[in-house]
Amino acid sequence: MSINNTPLISIYMPTWNRQQLAIRAIKSVLRQDYPHWEMRIVDDCSAQFEQLQKFVEDLNDPRVSYTRNDFNSGACAVRNQAIMQAKGQYITGIDDDDEWTPERLSIFLEHKHQLVTHAFLYANDYVCEGEVYAQPASLPLYPKSPFSRKLFYKRNIIGNQVFTLASRFKESLFDTGLKAAQDYDIFLRMVVEYGEPWKVEEATQILHVNHGEMQITSSPKKFSGYFQFYRKHKDKFDRASKKYQLFTLYQIRNKRMNWRTLLTLFSVRNGKRLADGLRGK
Repeated sequence: MSINNTPLISIYMPTWNRQQLAIRAIKSVLRQDYPHWEMRIVDDCSAQFEQLQKFVEDLNDPRVSYTRNDFNSGACAVRNQAIMQAKGQYITGIDDDDEWTPERLSIFLEHKHQLVTHAFLYANDYVCEGEVYAQPASLPLYPKSPFSRKLFYKRNIIGNQVFTLASRFKESLFDTGLKAAQDYDIFLRMVVEYGEPWKVEEATQILHVNHGEMQITSSPKKFSGYFQFYRKHKDKFDRASKKYQLFTLYQIRNKRMNWRTLLTLFSVRNGKRLADGLRGK
């Protein structure tokens, strides 16, 4: 295979106080069946970092780099730091508490021609709620919706990671001023700038939930961050999307709506969400 058929893929991973989980994530990258990648790990000034730092040093793999910042600057800033260090033609990210299946990069590469007319690629995931598993396929599937602007302008149907040209991420970058919905924000901006994304049907990532570790984004910031996101993008939303987004804000704030607000925000979809909430779903 010639070098033209083996483009360099950059992988960015922010991390903070999750050494063992980060090591698990790195190991899943090392198991990729596509070998021509580089991994940029940026540690946001973790208090405990020696184990992770030693793991990377002992790897002695020039594809994996580790940087620990001297001060905490937040998840978006360290993502941007890693993205701007990237040397690859293509780029994707991994959260420090997730894992990849061995064929994730090679599957995305099979669809790279779609990036001529699509902003980015995204794929289905598996979900692991703490259970022990032998094969990822034994885990529950988290299927993503096929892309439509009507659906995407109501909620983030993409997930937490995409695959695209590195130049597009460098031109977009994460908004360090947002306290929540940062993934949704950058994906939405890329869709507006570069076109609709392409969905890959295979599941290639394992999302680990309920692992009890510290979260990078703290929950008290969620409402104010999502409200910032809504104000930033509301001019793009049609009436139905605005209703859905505002209803979401009330749900995040856990605030009871009066009848006037309920009537203003009423839609069939929001009515179902309200009924599901009352039933405790």
